[in-house]
Amino acid sequence: MDAQSDLSTTDRLIKIGEVLKICALSRSWVYAAIRNHEFPAQVKQSKRSVAWSQKEVLEWVSKRKALR
Repeated sequence: MDAQSDLSTTDRLIKIGEVLKICALSRSWVYAAIRNHEFPAQVKQSKRSVAWSQKEVLEWVSKRKALR
């Protein structure tokens, strides 16, 4: 198995910019949805840094598509 396929099968942490690109939503919508428990919560990385589970974000997108 090569390094590229290893990355595609592992869950990685992604920053807000990538979350916004994947979901095509605004930053304010994402944070409001987190407060309303409608979007995956972020993972605290350090005192001033957060990220999201790529797997959880992609699952959220899949669920939204299924609701169509």
